[in-house]
Amino acid sequence: MAQNDMALVIAIKRYPSFGGNASSASRDLRGPVNDAAAFTEWLKAQDGGDVPSANVFSVTSDDFPAGGPTGPVLKDLTDKLDAFKTALKQPPKKRRLYIYVSGHGYGRRRTEGGLYLADATPNSLTNLFVTDYFNWFMASAHFKECVLFCDACMDQGRLASPSPAHWRREIRPTSHNTKAVGAYAARFAGRAVEGTMSNGQDHGAFSYALKLGLDGAAAIVDAQGNRSITTDSLRDYLIATMQKLMTDAQLQHPLVSTEPDFGPFDTLTLVENAPKFTRLLRVALPPEVANATLELENAALDKLGQVAAVNGQVTLTLAPGMYVLAEIGGWEGAFEFTGAETRIDLG
Repeated sequence: MAQNDMALVIAIKRYPSFGGNASSASRDLRGPVNDAAAFTEWLKAQDGGDVPSANVFSVTSDDFPAGGPTGPVLKDLTDKLDAFKTALKQPPKKRRLYIYVSGHGYGRRRTEGGLYLADATPNSLTNLFVTDYFNWFMASAHFKECVLFCDACMDQGRLASPSPAHWRREIRPTSHNTKAVGAYAARFAGRAVEGTMSNGQDHGAFSYALKLGLDGAAAIVDAQGNRSITTDSLRDYLIATMQKLMTDAQLQHPLVSTEPDFGPFDTLTLVENAPKFTRLLRVALPPEVANATLELENAALDKLGQVAAVNGQVTLTLAPGMYVLAEIGGWEGAFEFTGAETRIDLG
């Protein structure tokens, strides 16, 4: 178990007054709490982050039932952050920090952003400057490694000045040794999106791709067959996969960021001995091979076996990768599977 790792998880989905005084004043989101739960599940999993439950500090909208006090607001978050800070200073020396946040957000500049809070209104944009806290942790050198995942918009909106970290700066001479990675759902001035995913739940496109990647879809395999997930392999997976989880309307919207952003970026191994990852995929075929027997090959042209098409489709259980379906001496079709797709059309 990663006894010396810690995590901070924040997710805000209810914004009762964010839209102002209009009848549609609420600008609630559907995905953040689901995403936080999924990420927390990975954090605590033995084949995932393996972080002790006592080291995971979370605040989400579900801690504040509808009809009760609006939350989380700034005091809720600073209280949780203070408790987190107290815990991290207890021995032994901490290894890795994870910060995951999701909700309505803003960008100050590239890879600098934060969350609007549950009591935000157009005239009072209460917020948490997430990147400023991330920078505080890096400068204080309490952790050897710091990892940030931010699923929020990065547009500037009307926020004149974000609220800085509420602690006095701690800058240690050894802070230059702290390795850090930041990953953002949107590039600067762009918007992040959410939708209903293949599991039937609402998630952010970034967070759903993130969870797939961390569950093993982003794993790389070395010459000895060892599987690991690195920040490099996860970055490449997020770039390749996030768009596949967006609707056509989202992809065509001029304000939507169709790629994530990263910074700072050091190479870290996030998961050693990553689990094997496979998913069910249905592949639709053209009429000429609607009921044919096809050969399945991978990118190295290794033959993986024969599959029988039935009524114009085949059902496969695959790991992420490049594949070819081919009829001997005839039709062939190539496709990429990231693990996010449930159906691919080669017809």
